[in-house]
Parts: sequence; C-alpha cells; structure tokens
Amino acid sequence: MNNNEDFIYIEDFKNDVIRMIREINIKCDKLDDIYREYIKEAVKKEEHMMSLDVLFFQIELTKQDINNYMKLFNSFISKMYGQYYKLYIKIINSIKDTNINLDTIFNDTPINYNFNPYDDINYKEYDFEEIQNVHNVITTILNCINQYISRQKYTVEDDEIRVKKGININHLVYEKTHDIELFNQKTKLFNNILTNYYDYQKKFLRRIMLKLKLLYFQIDSDIQFESVTHSRGRSSVTFKMNNLLEENKSNLNLETSLLSELDISHSPNKKTSEIVSNNVLGNIYKILIDHVLKFLCFRI
Repeated sequence: MNNNEDFIYIEDFKNDVIRMIREINIKCDKLDDIYREYIKEAVKKEEHMMSLDVLFFQIELTKQDINNYMKLFNSFISKMYGQYYKLYIKIINSIKDTNINLDTIFNDTPINYNFNPYDDINYKEYDFEEIQNVHNVITTILNCINQYISRQKYTVEDDEIRVKKGININHLVYEKTHDIELFNQKTKLFNNILTNYYDYQKKFLRRIMLKLKLLYFQIDSDIQFESVTHSRGRSSVTFKMNNLLEENKSNLNLETSLLSELDISHSPNKKTSEIVSNNVLGNIYKILIDHVLKFLCFRI
C-alpha cells in the first residue's frame, strides 16, 4: 500500500468504530425504554423494585463499557493527531537545519503551516479532519523532497559531465552528492516513521473493533430485539469479523469466537520459539544417542 491507501484504510476503520459505538448506544437506549416501561409497574409495589435490579445492572454495566471504549477511542484520535503533528514539525525543522530555502524544495507547491499545536499535558480532542490535513501536508512535503532530490541528482550528473571535460569541480560534486544522500536518508527515516504510525493505528483500531463487536453481539445474543440495527454495508472493512461473530452469537461462549480472531499460531515470535525448542530437544536427543552408543561399544 502507498501512504494514501494506508490512511484511507485507517479512516474506513475509524468510521466502522464510530458506527459500532452508535449502534451499541441505540441498543442501550432500547434497554432504557424497556426498563422505564417495567419500572412504572414495579413502583406500584415496593417489593417488586428489587426484581428489576438485574436488568438495571445489565444496562448500567453495558453503558460503562461503551463509555470507557468511547473515552479510549477519543483519546486514541487525540494522540493520533499528536503523532502526525510532531512528525510534521520534525520534518520542517529538519529541512530548516539544512539551510535550504523551503520555497526551493516546495517549488511553488502550496503548503499549509497553520495547525493547532498539540498539547502533551492538557488533554484536548481534535477533529479527524485536522488529522487529515496534517497527514496530507506531510505526504505533500515528502513528495516535494523526493522531487527536489531528483532535480539535484540531475544537476550532479551535469556537473560530472563537466568534470570529465576537465573542469575541476570535483569537490563541489562530492559536497552535492553528500547533501543529496543525507536528504535521501532523512526521507527514508520520515517514511519509516509514517509506516510505523500506520501499522500501530491499524492494530489499535482492529483491537478496539473486536472489543466493540463482542460487546454488541453479547447484547444481541442475550436479548432478542425486535429489530436489528447493526448494518454490514459494503463500506465496512470489518465484515469478516461480523460474519464470524454472527454465525456464533447463538453459542454460550462468544469469547471463543473472538479469541480465534487473535490466533497467534502464525506469529513470527512463536515460530522462532518453536524452532529454538525443537533445536534444544534435538540436541538433547543426539547427546543421549551418543551416550548409548558409547556404552554399547564399551560392553562389546
């Protein structure tokens, strides 16, 4: 995937999370309506009030769950903005350190510098649109740097032709080549940081979606609502999770289905540990065979 495709995937996943939170809240509202309906009947006799405690606890604990997930998700979005904003500042400062005019690099490409500073100390929520703007500027700057590097390489090629013709500008060529290589390495660093952001953000969104889907299908399996609000449109990037959980929501143990989504049997770390374990057992087996053979030789 290129940068835009990665970010679009993250945005789609984010939309799925928001949709899932909204649908869980709709179910909680329906449970509230059911509770209010029965509370009117229960208040007629005081001893009946306790009989609704289980329903009340069910509603309250579900609300606490979804509120915690909402806070976690909002905090993630806030920190996501902070990641891109800090990378943007790092790129700009890195360019300034080279003493190269920004306009020379951007080559008349319009760049927006007006972003809300990220506050590490005081929590603040940021719109996803702000994250999009910072991300778009980062990718634009990186593309401009790549184009600048390409232009500089062409000038070096022209200089090398003059060197071959006897013009003694060897040191200048060395300096230019050195500067290009430094810029190229910095660009690789920024791209690696960006890729790391994508990987972490996709991993986090997938995990919170798994938790939300488990909560949703637990409610849906515990209580048979007259209408199902959960939608599985083509825009959803988590339809495989939906299929798995919907097929198993009638089971008593939905957690088993969820854990299957987190199967680590193909984990590189696990494979490495298995290889190490097999090697150790193999070495022990060889030592035992050697001892047995030596013992047999002595007996003979």
